Amino acid sequence: MIMGKQCGICNNAESKYKCPCCLIPYCSVTCYQQHKEIPCVKPEPAASSDGKSFICLAMHAHPVCSSYDIRRMLRDQDLQSLIRKIDSAVNAEEELDKAMEGPAFREFADKILATINPEEHVLAAES
Repeated sequence: MIMGKQCGICNNAESKYKCPCCLIPYCSVTCYQQHKEIPCVKPEPAASSDGKSFICLAMHAHPVCSSYDIRRMLRDQDLQSLIRKIDSAVNAEEELDKAMEGPAFREFADKILATINPEEHVLAAES
């Protein structure tokens, strides 16, 4: 029997549908409603002459967007404000370094890194 894609929201059932915006697969109205609690957007290609940036975005966006833990963390108003501050900063790298000093943002960053590349995250944790 050929299985379809797994639901990107609950990760428990076979998906029957896709979000019209971000194309994440989902299995039910309940999962769709949970997905829509945080607005999603269709990824736009990054400005890159070789296209590698867009490929990287596409490979990593789906697991990050479908992570229940990351979506839950993003509901936090303080974390949202911190991300906006980093995004709008003249020196974003400096703001990111400051944010990493706080446990909430560090936990958020670790969760994203673990989602994007779980094998490396496990190896780093074991070191």
